[in-house]
Formats: sequence, structure tokens, C-alpha cells
Amino acid sequence: MRKFIALIIMATLAMANQNFVILVEGMHCPLCTAMVRKALLQVDGVKSAKANLRDKKATVETDDKVSEQQLLDAVATTGYTGKILK
Repeated sequence: MRKFIALIIMATLAMANQNFVILVEGMHCPLCTAMVRKALLQVDGVKSAKANLRDKKATVETDDKVSEQQLLDAVATTGYTGKILK
């Protein structure tokens, strides 16, 4: 029984996801949000990304191997500056 529980815990940890909210100042049109979303989706390990023009935030779901800096670097490729919100 203990081995079974240990296996479940290990599998859960291996599949752990992270969620990030990034404030992206300067987005002012739907094309901006599309560019930011596309850049974030190109980061290896990103599972989903959404960018919202109204609140100028991008929400990103990743696996546990993706760092905050990787996401900020991806946003920077679009010409915008991102800030991780905690």
C-alpha cells in the first residue's frame, strides 16, 4: 500500500504545473496580445497562454521546468516589458 501511495505522490509531483500572471505594459491592441501569447507559447514547457488587453495581463500555465525569466524573455521578444505578479 505504501508503494502505491508513493507512486501516486511521485506521479503527481512529476506532472506539477505552475501558473504565472505577467503584467505586460504597453499592449494596446489585439495584435499586441496575439504577439505576446504566441511568444509565450513558443517557450518549451508552456502548456497554455492567454493575454488580456483590458487588464494588460498574460496568464500562463507551464510545467515545473519553466522559469519566470524564460517567460519574461519571451515577452521581451515582442518589444514589451513584462513583470511577474505574485
